[in-house]
Amino acid sequence: MDKSLPIPSIEQPQPGCCSKNDAGAPLNRAAADFSMIGRRCGTDKITHHGYHRYYPRFIEHFRTFRGGAMLEIGIDQQHSLQTWLEYYTDAFIYGIDIGVELEGPRYTIFKADQSDLKPLETITKTKIKHPIFLIVDDGSHIPEHQALSFNYLFSELLLPGGVYIIEDIETSYWTKDGLYGYQTRYGYRHPNSIIELFKSLVDELNRECLTEANRNAQDRFIGDMLSAETREAVSSITFGQNCIIITKKTEEERAYDGRAYRFESHL
Repeated sequence: MDKSLPIPSIEQPQPGCCSKNDAGAPLNRAAADFSMIGRRCGTDKITHHGYHRYYPRFIEHFRTFRGGAMLEIGIDQQHSLQTWLEYYTDAFIYGIDIGVELEGPRYTIFKADQSDLKPLETITKTKIKHPIFLIVDDGSHIPEHQALSFNYLFSELLLPGGVYIIEDIETSYWTKDGLYGYQTRYGYRHPNSIIELFKSLVDELNRECLTEANRNAQDRFIGDMLSAETREAVSSITFGQNCIIITKKTEEERAYDGRAYRFESHL
């Protein structure tokens, strides 16, 4: 698998090309298309979460990228699988699910636990046969699992210029009960919250502006969860309602890595 394949530039929506959603708010054509497909397929990505408000501006341009593939963690009732098959008509769809194993003309679902690094490594190294431009984590929703999966798959599987989306970050606010057999004992600003982890990763984007002491503090807080390789590959982080969208640096963006801060005397 060639991990250096180019990624097309994002196509901006054309002025005047819009429709309206159920609430009457304007949507560009790409968002309307994603919304229409998702509603027809019955995925709660649209019907409940309203992810069409965010996703198309990051993922629409991949529809013209032939020969590539995406990966979704968490398949369950397969509504999102059908959505992706319709949305990306020229792409292959991979999935990982703890209880589902399926195969079709344009998709393969591997049965694996996202909290276990070993099967993720096996799938990545031996079973994925296409370059991956998009990864969506709709799996266990447990923050530690989200962090583990992101740390490995973002650096090892996702193409430069690709997009990684973590859904259902609401569980980082939960303080009671549980989900899928896991306890959820987190809450507002809990240290294991996936939200707090990515808040801290914002400082990593501006690492050149940190003093050595602050860099060391950053490494102590985030280093156990995200490797230096993963952190260095992050280009941008976008927070939306109940989701985090992360883009991976292109080779051109790497030219800005490791430079000395020009205003260091101000720190």
